[in-house]
Amino acid sequence: MKYIIVILIIIMNLTILSAEEYRIVDSRTGKTLSLQQMANELKKYDLIFFGEDHDNATLHKLERELVPLLDTKRELILSLEMFERDVQSDLDAYIEGWLTEDEFLAKSRPWSNYKDDYRPLIEYAKQKKLTVIAANIPRSIAGKMARTGPDFTDTLPEEDKKWLPNKISYPDDSYKKAFLETLENMHSPMMNNNPDWLYQAQCLKDETMAESIVNALKMKPKARVLHFNGDFHSRYFSGTVSRVQELLPKKKIAVISPSYSENWQTANLTAEEKNAGTYIIFLPIQGGEQ
Repeated sequence: MKYIIVILIIIMNLTILSAEEYRIVDSRTGKTLSLQQMANELKKYDLIFFGEDHDNATLHKLERELVPLLDTKRELILSLEMFERDVQSDLDAYIEGWLTEDEFLAKSRPWSNYKDDYRPLIEYAKQKKLTVIAANIPRSIAGKMARTGPDFTDTLPEEDKKWLPNKISYPDDSYKKAFLETLENMHSPMMNNNPDWLYQAQCLKDETMAESIVNALKMKPKARVLHFNGDFHSRYFSGTVSRVQELLPKKKIAVISPSYSENWQTANLTAEEKNAGTYIIFLPIQGGEQ
């Protein structure tokens, strides 16, 4: 009986040790940090980009835990790729309590994983009355560009043109190369479309999110922004990040990026990972992620 109890204690301890299946590493020092330690360091920054894989439950858990750690004396603004500019008034109305949740969801086109993954962020913001940015371009506009190319903007109805960013650029650089390679490796059915149009739609999203963030900071220049987007939009400080840097060169920006490894508990940073973000979240490989 004594041996059974000892074994059970060992199993319980191992379960506790493995409960947090992630490891945060400072890419500049290689030092492993707790979430609280990373949050303390992030308070030095004006803008924080959290690059997620949209279906990774651990990353969503970390997002939920990070928000209150950054909601301290300095005003915190949340910004999300997952809501689009044309529902900003509905998002504001829900945060202020002027819409019920059912009314809000009916109007705002939430992502399919909203309930589990993004609702906790919105509900926290509602409770604390935080500003939340619906940062992205309406998906109907981005989809049309992906299908027909950028010239379609000339034929957009005037009421839709107001959601476009003031400037759209399509740099022919390493970001474009990485985007097209990623699509090819995914064997995405989207590759049936013109790859350049798909890239241009990606740039439209980047440009729109950057402008949305910049506009919010013009209204509240002393605030800190925590922006959530798919990792590709911010990895290597490219995409949305590079566009914000162009518009706000004096702001201090941090990027959080995930990395997957069989040896996530002990893996050292590769040269690629050192450049991928300010902080790297090592995670176990799941479902083909690498």
